[in-house]
Amino acid sequence: MAGHWRSGTASGLIGRFGRMFPVMVSLGCAVAGAGAGEDPHRPAFHVGYQILDLPCRKEGVEHTLTVAVWYPTAARPRPHHYGGLTRGRVAVDAAPDAERGPYPLLVFSHGYGGSGLGVVFLAEALAARGWIVAAPDHHDRHSAVRIREGPVEDYDRRGLLRHSMRIAASGRHDRADYMYRLDEMQLVLDRLSDSEPFGRLTDPNRVAVGGHSFGGFTALGVCGTIPERFDPRIKAVLLFSTGAGGYLFSDDELAAVRIPSMLFLGELEKESARGSSGTMAELSGKVYRNLPVPKYFLEVKGANHLSFNNSFAGRTSSRPGADDSRIFDVIRRYSIAFLEKHVAARGDDGRVLERGEAMLTRYLKEP
Repeated sequence: MAGHWRSGTASGLIGRFGRMFPVMVSLGCAVAGAGAGEDPHRPAFHVGYQILDLPCRKEGVEHTLTVAVWYPTAARPRPHHYGGLTRGRVAVDAAPDAERGPYPLLVFSHGYGGSGLGVVFLAEALAARGWIVAAPDHHDRHSAVRIREGPVEDYDRRGLLRHSMRIAASGRHDRADYMYRLDEMQLVLDRLSDSEPFGRLTDPNRVAVGGHSFGGFTALGVCGTIPERFDPRIKAVLLFSTGAGGYLFSDDELAAVRIPSMLFLGELEKESARGSSGTMAELSGKVYRNLPVPKYFLEVKGANHLSFNNSFAGRTSSRPGADDSRIFDVIRRYSIAFLEKHVAARGDDGRVLERGEAMLTRYLKEP
């Protein structure tokens, strides 16, 4: 193993009140550019953006699952305001570039109370590299951000906090209450492959899932931890700051995952306690320790739990003095290198995965 794990502390889904609420909500920092030109030997794409509404059922009631989709297009992009502080550059509702498909697919699950828009900073960059990225708005009990509306003005803040605390205090015996998220992840994986125009453009042999915070539980839930929920199409899992992935799965369940993984943690959140389940550093250590090789662990300098989301709050930084652009850049760069190598099978031409850097206070890998 490249390096040594040192247990710190942090809050998986929630810590104390001051750290608790932001953990749930898709906050963070303003989106940086798509950053497609990192490798001059790869074709760069313009980025398209569409919102899909997929019919679904929850507890026997008909619903619509709203999904944000980023994809390669030949159309020229324009500045786009997603809401709050988050802006990007996309061609809204443009036709996908069918000539250079099919493309690898990433389905990403947001943290509790958040939105599919939390992954804009990575989604635009991946689409510019020739990926399709789909991120649903889960039907959580409380939501502070939505794909179509952006920040929700009148959501129940106290209710979100109370339910977040309840989730943070839960364990494996409570998972039945959260299976709706796995249902929705599976729905996107299945329906996107059948949809127009994306069905014929997604490569079923190059599929990854990812998640932030509670979304890490969602992603791991379809990767083999729960045998009846396993989707064999998934070739890798990308995890952003997930305590829930530690306290909602046992060691043996995590060890049942048989695909490459990359796990991020913020340097500033590792000392936040998560009740009786331990700290975020301990929970992250549990996840990393039990997942099979190849696997990667990255602790990001100056990052906290909010640093893995785009911002929809009325502030420009996840913490005073934070260099959010550098934090986003390192998360994006290693995530893309991981997905390109282990899912798209295009290698790691920049040798990003071979070494750490100054923005990583810890980098572990078992290739």
